Amino acid sequence: MSIRRRLKRIVQANRTARQPPADPMRTLDETYANQLDLLDQARRSAADVAANRRRVELLADQAAAEVAALDRAAEQAVAAGNDDGARQALQRSIAVRKRMETLTAQRRQLDDQVRGLEQTLLRLEHRIEDSRLHYQSLKATHSAAQAALGMQEAVNSSGRQAADAREAARQAEQEARTLQARAAAYEELSWSDPDSPQVRQAFEELETRMEAEDGLRQLKERKGIDPGQPA
Repeated sequence: MSIRRRLKRIVQANRTARQPPADPMRTLDETYANQLDLLDQARRSAADVAANRRRVELLADQAAAEVAALDRAAEQAVAAGNDDGARQALQRSIAVRKRMETLTAQRRQLDDQVRGLEQTLLRLEHRIEDSRLHYQSLKATHSAAQAALGMQEAVNSSGRQAADAREAARQAEQEARTLQARAAAYEELSWSDPDSPQVRQAFEELETRMEAEDGLRQLKERKGIDPGQPA
């Protein structure tokens, strides 16, 4: 396969590759954060309803006070023989009383809503507290697993580095022996023309013997035989 075709396949694979899977711990963090946001929203809703109930309660109290005042005014007007004043006070009292009754009914409805929201909020708080404990447990387990995995990777990396170091030392030793042998060969054959067929043949035979020796040493290493042990 040509390099161009390989590159084309790599590009196509990258284009059609699936998105990497979501990190479950990140998803867990986002889920827990969303739960806290929902809890804050529920608390604000409960507080808004409670504040609205308080406003309705104040208005109902004001209407009740106004009804009482109008009733007293009607009684005073009757005592004074002012029937028209009494009628006006009673008409206003009836209108205010209707408003008071409406406000009182609204307050009862808001009371029910506040109690329901408080119960829902309490259940939500307990549920989120359970989620928090589970969340912390999962985070601790995940952190411990990550630490164990990191330690194992460090051990594996150390082993690979040691193997690489041994291989590098072996190659360096082999290269040093090759250079020493070539230097000795050059010194031995310095009287001859380096480009002559005899010299080239001598070097080829020397390199062949060295490669054979290196191959023998590798075979012994694979068989678990000491390379320095004579055959």
